[in-house]
Amino acid sequence: MAKNKWIAFAKKIDGISDWTGRLFAWLVVPLTVLIVFEVITRRFFGAPTIWTFELSNFLYGGHFMLVAAYGLLYKAHVRIDIFVMRGSKRTQEIFDLISYFILFFPFIIVILYHGIDFAKDSWATLETSWSAWGPPLSPIKTVIPIMAFLLLIQGISEVIKKFVYLKTGEEL
Repeated sequence: MAKNKWIAFAKKIDGISDWTGRLFAWLVVPLTVLIVFEVITRRFFGAPTIWTFELSNFLYGGHFMLVAAYGLLYKAHVRIDIFVMRGSKRTQEIFDLISYFILFFPFIIVILYHGIDFAKDSWATLETSWSAWGPPLSPIKTVIPIMAFLLLIQGISEVIKKFVYLKTGEEL
């Protein structure tokens, strides 16, 4: 692929990460409503529910996993730059590339591989929670490979942008 095609490909992935992040960020709204509902029913009516704790975990888990690629796109994840903080931008980009290939991609591929099996098994057995409410677990377990896939493609975009920078000095 020519340089422009790589850049266009990275921008397309960035668009997917941006769109999914903005969409799934809205999961915080029903999560907040649910928590307020539980506080009111527990504190003022003395009638806690058996389902709100588990549902809030599902919503929060889905929220943070489905916006992870958005966080990577906007560099919102925690980084420790102790090794490269005094180095040049080029040194930082090279170190980031090495980190992506040694740490990020192997980890994400393992999560994707096992996450697919994890979700498939959950759907095949119609797995439910152990709680008294007993909701199905397959939807939230399906979020795991989706998150891994979104992170994987955003990681590819980040690597493309780093290679473009190293070759041209141009930041995308």
